[in-house]
Amino acid sequence: MNKGFKQKIIANKLDQELSINGGVVVVDETSCDGCENCVDNCPHSAISIKTLSDADVKKLPFKGRLKVKVKGRNKAYINPDLCTSCGLCMKQCHEFAIHKVRN
Repeated sequence: MNKGFKQKIIANKLDQELSINGGVVVVDETSCDGCENCVDNCPHSAISIKTLSDADVKKLPFKGRLKVKVKGRNKAYINPDLCTSCGLCMKQCHEFAIHKVRN
């Protein structure tokens, strides 16, 4: 799959998720690499970084455990009480690890 095609698929998926009314924003810990781009760009200070425990790491699928080995245990955490689901974090995530879902 060429890079341009993959980017179009991701952009379409992002547009679909952003159009969800009343949804909640969640982090896919398998994909998140803890880069903090979302933390830096959240205008509501709703995102922080948490460090996964050994038990949390063991619950991750293989891809997530591998990412922990390579990138570390830090993952984004979204406080649902502060998040307005504006989507800025989703647009900043280079791993496409932040998603808006129906609640």
